[in-house]
Amino acid sequence: MRELRWPLLVAVICLPIVILAAGLKLPWLTDPTPTAAPLSVPAGDREVAWIHTTVNANTWERFVAGVMRTQMTVPGLHVEDSRAFLDSTTAVPELVIRRDGHAGAVRIRWYKLQNQVTTADWVRALAARTPAPLAVIGGGSTDRAIDLARAMAAQELWHGDRPPLLVTTATADFADPGEVMGPSPLRLADVYDDRTFRFCFTNRQMAEAVVGFVAQQPDVRPRPGEPDVPIAVLSVYWEDDRYSVDLQEQFTEAVNRRWKTDGGVRFAGQWKIPFSVGGYVSPNVHEATVGKDIARQLAEMPDRRVMLVLPGITLPARRLLQAVVEAYPAAADKLVAVTGDGIPVNAILRDGEFAWPVGSLPVPLVLFTHHDPAAWDAPAATPAPPPGYEFRRPNGTEEAMHFGELGKVLAEECFPKTGAAPARGDDLTARLKARTPAFFDPNGERLGGTGEYVVLVRPRPDPLLTVWRNEDGKAWVQKRAVPFTARSPAEGRP
Repeated sequence: MRELRWPLLVAVICLPIVILAAGLKLPWLTDPTPTAAPLSVPAGDREVAWIHTTVNANTWERFVAGVMRTQMTVPGLHVEDSRAFLDSTTAVPELVIRRDGHAGAVRIRWYKLQNQVTTADWVRALAARTPAPLAVIGGGSTDRAIDLARAMAAQELWHGDRPPLLVTTATADFADPGEVMGPSPLRLADVYDDRTFRFCFTNRQMAEAVVGFVAQQPDVRPRPGEPDVPIAVLSVYWEDDRYSVDLQEQFTEAVNRRWKTDGGVRFAGQWKIPFSVGGYVSPNVHEATVGKDIARQLAEMPDRRVMLVLPGITLPARRLLQAVVEAYPAAADKLVAVTGDGIPVNAILRDGEFAWPVGSLPVPLVLFTHHDPAAWDAPAATPAPPPGYEFRRPNGTEEAMHFGELGKVLAEECFPKTGAAPARGDDLTARLKARTPAFFDPNGERLGGTGEYVVLVRPRPDPLLTVWRNEDGKAWVQKRAVPFTARSPAEGRP
């Protein structure tokens, strides 16, 4: 027996190593593989499925804040958040919405995307459950919106009607330039045709708004060096970012439409950068090269103000602009950068000391927001926001307010003042199409003139962020002015 002691001890120690090396999985040593398992829906209630990744819980927090605040604008609405923030990362959070005079509740549930549980998995599981969701919310980015729309279009059998898809913040006009529908590229709204409703503005609408604003502002409007000379525009985009590619195309068309009969326009330079991966501060090799090229172009155009189309998210856009300024410091006096919604106001207001430092980025910047980014609650505001959901400086408010607008439309159509409440997807689809005043066009795209905001960041002489809105379809009106301080912004008045 003593002779077997050491061989047995070696076997006990080595056996787990051999099992792990072989890739064998023992059920009592490993976590079960996650699956798409939708919750049941209580009798008389309806469900709206919110499909989103697990890696960005902040988006759910802002969504909850926006929906909670709809109680301030929709009479008789009650939103319960007791299960909105759960301890377990695998649990399904939910908001429960009720309205006086209506039976039953609407439960908005966050079904989480993971490596092992894809968008298609959730769509199949939700379609197989009785009842099917009343609606599906998703599309935080263009890629996720396309994946969700394709999965819902491919799923033909549902236990009930095919639910409408409510797109949150995916702004690309087209699904993929390589896909066509008739003579034209396939629009994102046509992937899941006739049941897609986009609550954000499209890249085309954003580009039109920003270009229209710049054309009306003498202090940032592109300026030729001499009479009868076309204004000069430079543009750049990142090839690995579908949003950037689409937005650059929309800006090009918007610029041509705006200035083709007003002195003309010349694209003095257009660059494409292969990828957007780079350091937090240092540009990647292609961004550095393009930055020097842009600086050289500016140096060759004296006595001009040039517009730079910069359709990207915060980090790549900041790296490129920093490269331009370092190569040609006078760019601050000769350049205005324009973009869409890829650079959030929080990157400038709340996180500006490191995300977008206006001191080292002295070029004026014009960006788009889907709602007022500085709508902080005044003390003793009426109506009072729900406790814990107040808007306080310096956090930007545009995303929560945008989600609140989605929640308001959904609540008003799920709990209508007149007529029967929608019990199935077809009912809600019909109500969204017939909404008065109209919120969507016949294709399900959000109508222009229903809430576009533009933000102008002037870094010099005194850093100032101003918020503008076009309320009559003609002139942009300044709504707020927010000066910067050494550590945080303080609200000013226009």
